[in-house]
Amino acid sequence: MRYRYRAYTGGPDPLAEPDPPTGAQARAVDELRALVAAAEPDSDADRADLAVLEEALSRYGEGDRSALAGTDPADLLRLLGPEGGAALDRLDPDDHGLGPRELRRLGDAALRDLERGRGTRPGGRGTPAGPGGTAGEPTGAFMPYEVAGDRPLDAGATAREAALRRARTAGPALLPEDLRAAETEPESAAAVSLLVDQSHSMVTRSLHEAAARAALALHALVRTRHPCDRVQVVGFGESAVELAPAALVAPDRRRGPGTNLHHALRLARGHLRRHRGLVPRVLVVTDGEPTAHVGEDGDARFSWPPAPRTVEVTLAELDAVLREGAEVTFLLLADDPRLRAFRALVERRRGVRVVDADADLLGPLVLDHYRRR
Repeated sequence: MRYRYRAYTGGPDPLAEPDPPTGAQARAVDELRALVAAAEPDSDADRADLAVLEEALSRYGEGDRSALAGTDPADLLRLLGPEGGAALDRLDPDDHGLGPRELRRLGDAALRDLERGRGTRPGGRGTPAGPGGTAGEPTGAFMPYEVAGDRPLDAGATAREAALRRARTAGPALLPEDLRAAETEPESAAAVSLLVDQSHSMVTRSLHEAAARAALALHALVRTRHPCDRVQVVGFGESAVELAPAALVAPDRRRGPGTNLHHALRLARGHLRRHRGLVPRVLVVTDGEPTAHVGEDGDARFSWPPAPRTVEVTLAELDAVLREGAEVTFLLLADDPRLRAFRALVERRRGVRVVDADADLLGPLVLDHYRRR
């Protein structure tokens, strides 16, 4: 896709032809493509992941070095076996950026901090989990704690179990086998799109770091506790692009004008369609109203003040996402007259939830609304 800019401000030519990989990198790309072709996916979700990987390999072969940035070898091991991770390691041997291991550590650290409440207001408490927490609705039954996964201990059920055991046979007041947790219905897998505003105002307001940390924590939460979920992170400025974890922490990203929520919602709708059958959720993190959209010719159009056409097509794309059955949550990081006017338009739509946030509360709110089914 080519984008229309009002003025060229220097830097790399966006229309220049990229240089293809050579040597060991080209061989690694060929190996990965062969593994993708030979893979036998077990589910529709795996087939969709393979299609995304195949597209990324094509872009990488054409010179797009960011196409596979941050790809976790664990995901390739799941889809392609040990050879996948080994081939990926040979793609950029001279790249001194953050590797998959470092990115996983960053995500794990962000998740720990947010769950401990460090991401909330100073002196405040962390945002509690939403209804159902990380599991489904309680069934009224209880199960041994050792097989309950991450479900919390139920003190009442544990005390009853210990009392029944002591009534049958004498023994200590409490034994490990007395521990009980509430049984819950199986949690449905979800397809989640997190849309993160990357416009210039997010940087000037010091909001980008909080958004990046929330996205990294979300990746870590899915990887460690909800591996059946499919999560997409989209960054949007004058245009929108799907982001790998490495892109979230990449330095020196160019910031231009524009908040192209229209394009971001279109990418989210594609993600939901690729994973039909999963619970569809969309989370939008922004500090401003839409000021750009994609025209019928594929060009991005930016205008300030926002053009009525931009708002019109953005709301139409939001309606299309809602028709996919998604619940859409807007996390608003500012409060100004234009944003309030746009908020009033989206709040009229059934299936849309709007939440006020700031840099401190953003991470806990993202995790909280992700957990809700």
